[in-house]
Amino acid sequence: MIVNYDTEFGSPSIIEELAGGDVEQLASDYLALFDEAGVAADSIWWCWIDGNYANYPSKLLPQWELDGLRAWWEAGVDPLRVFLEATHRRGKEAFLSYRINGTDMTAVTPLSEPLLKRAHPEWLLHTWESLGNPGYWNFAVPEVRDYKVAILQELAENYDYDGIEIDFARVPVTLPPGEQWEGREHLTELMRSVRAATLEVERKRSRPFLLAARIPETLEGCHFDGIHVEAWVAERLIDLLVLGNRSLEVDLEVFRGVVAGSPIKLYPCLDDHHASDGYLHPPIEVLRGVFANWWHQGADGFQTFNFLNTAATAVSEKRKAELTAYQPLHRQVYRELADPEGLQALDKAFVLQRRGGGHGPTVVPNPEDWDTPRWMYYLTNMQAALPAELARDGRADTLLTVYIADDLAARPHLVERVELRLLLSDPREAGAPGDARLPSEVVASQAHHLVTSPPLISTADAVEVRVNNGLLRDGGRQGGWLLFEARPIQLAVGRNLIGVRCGATRSVADPAMVVEKLEVWVRYRRQAD
Repeated sequence: MIVNYDTEFGSPSIIEELAGGDVEQLASDYLALFDEAGVAADSIWWCWIDGNYANYPSKLLPQWELDGLRAWWEAGVDPLRVFLEATHRRGKEAFLSYRINGTDMTAVTPLSEPLLKRAHPEWLLHTWESLGNPGYWNFAVPEVRDYKVAILQELAENYDYDGIEIDFARVPVTLPPGEQWEGREHLTELMRSVRAATLEVERKRSRPFLLAARIPETLEGCHFDGIHVEAWVAERLIDLLVLGNRSLEVDLEVFRGVVAGSPIKLYPCLDDHHASDGYLHPPIEVLRGVFANWWHQGADGFQTFNFLNTAATAVSEKRKAELTAYQPLHRQVYRELADPEGLQALDKAFVLQRRGGGHGPTVVPNPEDWDTPRWMYYLTNMQAALPAELARDGRADTLLTVYIADDLAARPHLVERVELRLLLSDPREAGAPGDARLPSEVVASQAHHLVTSPPLISTADAVEVRVNNGLLRDGGRQGGWLLFEARPIQLAVGRNLIGVRCGATRSVADPAMVVEKLEVWVRYRRQAD
């Protein structure tokens, strides 16, 4: 289990909030959860760096002029080193997570933009100007690649990390839009140079210095973003691949084929802040389903990102409220989901992913107002199946695929109930009387607030669902959700083909009914625990 701490450590606002505190105590606060018995965490990855300013002693980057950092440095304290050593004392592996094209924190730094960006605007890509960023580095420029390699080499030489993660999710913009795949050699050359630098550090200290990369969750997504992962593997430029970031569905089977015959390990990643659309802080059953699928598909482990792990008390009231509400869920993840055997008999929900959302429409379009992103594939979940339209003529099924790791047919006596839950919107009936329609339900609540436009009850009664061509029994309704009962023998291990259709026909001029969410819930008998 890899725990990736986001830039709450590197951000100026947090540093100022914690300024003057005991850094050793602060490190203990952030590691306390993983001192508890039964809490799984083998590797802690610290993201101190977001952009082009240093919050550590550097000869290459300007340092943040922040009172909190200055107080620590004047006292001879380097917080990066303190946290690193505290991690190693606990017998945990420690990585530095480096955002390859991170934002510049311009709103909280005294400089309006990094000096090198000011001097070389021709080295930049300009994307979401509304966010106030001066531009992102264009890795087609050799000087940009040299600059980044020098930063990483300085960090590798000055700190005794076990490895570095190159985080291509933050920010995924690295090459001009539409030219990413044809410019793939630029990112491969970057990785060759970083690998050469870390191997030199490895040689000098006589022990391994591992190199990881966080990349999109599908091979097609890697190609879209100019990441030639097949070449990286063939040239052994990498030791670990972290797959995805906020994606519930990761193409592990394809990546297993890419790394076959190599020692390279695969770690799917789950972000519970910029979450998969409609699944921010989901019930534990959903997370069990996601992790069970990943184990079954051949993951070597997992990475958590933006989970609420800290025990620090010197945080804002908003942060305290989040910790109170959601830290128990994340603690349960670390206690349960690193054990594939113990996970088998626990209740789960296997869900279909929604595209878009999670970051705000400036960066990633929301699914209800979707357009294909051009700057990057990463973070968009653009290959997700939902939302999906139902056929207007009422004849053809809308076909969807749900992966189910559990072998339900092999142990039906342990299964109490298998229930497929379906959430629909019907824009055609937006003006119909409320008592004639199903209740509305919240679809998503992060980055956008979306509720269903529920169908008429009479229309909902005409919906049928099949699993692997087997018709499911009507299981009634729960609020705006339609429920269907399945028998364990109807489900396959792995991919299951779900067909959804509504027999009530409509004109081709009418808007289609839409599947917003589809979930398969498995409840086990309690004596199986």
